[in-house]
Amino acid sequence: MKTKAYRRRFGFIGMLGAALMVMLSMPATANDEITELRDMVNNLKAEVDVLRAERESDWLTEHRAEEIRELVQDVLADADTRASLQGSTMNAGYDGGFYIQTSDDSFKLKINGQLQIRWSFNHRQANADEPSNSFGFEVRRFNLKFSGHIIDPSWQYKMKIVNTRNARTGGGAGFYAEDAWIQKTFENDIYVKVGQFKAPYLRESLVSSSAQLAVERSMVNNAFTYGWTQGIELGWRNQWLSLKGMYNDGPLSLNGHAYRSSENSITARGEVKLAGDWGMFKSFSGYENAEFGLMIGAAFQWYNFDHADEFFDFGNVDARDSIGFTADISMGGEGWTAFSYFVWGNGSNNQGIFDQPSIDSWGWVIQGGIMAVEDVELFTRYEVGDIQDYRGSLTLPGTTGHNSTLTVGANWWPAGNKHVKISGDFGYAFSHLASGPGANNDPLNPSTNPGSAKWVSSGTGWDADYRNNNGQILIRAQLQLLF
Repeated sequence: MKTKAYRRRFGFIGMLGAALMVMLSMPATANDEITELRDMVNNLKAEVDVLRAERESDWLTEHRAEEIRELVQDVLADADTRASLQGSTMNAGYDGGFYIQTSDDSFKLKINGQLQIRWSFNHRQANADEPSNSFGFEVRRFNLKFSGHIIDPSWQYKMKIVNTRNARTGGGAGFYAEDAWIQKTFENDIYVKVGQFKAPYLRESLVSSSAQLAVERSMVNNAFTYGWTQGIELGWRNQWLSLKGMYNDGPLSLNGHAYRSSENSITARGEVKLAGDWGMFKSFSGYENAEFGLMIGAAFQWYNFDHADEFFDFGNVDARDSIGFTADISMGGEGWTAFSYFVWGNGSNNQGIFDQPSIDSWGWVIQGGIMAVEDVELFTRYEVGDIQDYRGSLTLPGTTGHNSTLTVGANWWPAGNKHVKISGDFGYAFSHLASGPGANNDPLNPSTNPGSAKWVSSGTGWDADYRNNNGQILIRAQLQLLF
């Protein structure tokens, strides 16, 4: 189009030149013809002015476009400079939790939550003035977890806050810390963890409350768990072997002052994975299991108070010193799971009121589950345990430290994923369930000892039986939400 316009321009200019030459060569008397030619020249001049204006307009348009391109490049360069001054760009999303992460993976924060809403019904054999039934709702767990890494993925951290449940029984409603630790992993896969976390002892305790098979952990676990404590752990794991050792403040010593306990404690645990992958052993459920897995584990615990007048209720003993071990086996396959463990402890207390300062206690748990239909799992669990020479009463037969309890139930994932789970179970205690020291320190007891039954708790829903009764029944239903 521009080529044609230029041709027209040169053609008009040529015609204008020819007209001028004709005018100069004509005689002065040809006025009419001169006037006609003058009009022609004026018309041609007007067209030339129009064409010149169009050419200048085209040139200005091209010049303006070039200036705009340079301006855009300058703006982009300035934006890159500002981004480099502000630091790395951030990524966010959901992958096993909501996360914020830098593009160079130098920082990551992941947020998870757990909510368990539970209804329980407990029935005990009772006499005239004793309540036989207790029931109600509770928010069993409300957890917020913050985890991730800083500097690089070898520097990990975790912080978890949970709700209290005792606002009506003397304590104030509020929150407290469970996990609060920092971990450094080295190139040889050895790591060091410092802070507050679960001691590496009972496997039933180490598996998250969100991944249990039944609604709640067993009474054996309640008696022997170390739970959260404070200390330092050294560990290592490869494709088939895991080793951990921890020096800590003793069982259930969370959120305490450094000088409070004056207690030395060591726990150590080893696990051998014979089949499957480590990830499948994070849960006791067979939900989403796709391959066969087998793992065996064993652990050791010891604690000692520096002060002779101090002791702690652990392993069914009011013990100043305690030593114990546990062994477990975990297996599962497509749509099924099985788990069993044995735990033993010996506790001693040299207070003068005891003629037998040291006693043994033990427990054994076996459980299994199978996916009956899609998203529905049936399970059963049996637990048994005993406290040596324990007497709950001097006058009533049957008040021993024995525990024999069967639990059956089901899990349902109504949304088709692990984020929402509805669980229900029914438990029956074949033995009398004792709680506390009973008559063990009664001077009339022919064998006084530091035994103290620790089977029952408000967390499990089981309660101490009245007198020498047995046959306690517990029904639990729970809705769990994870994110």
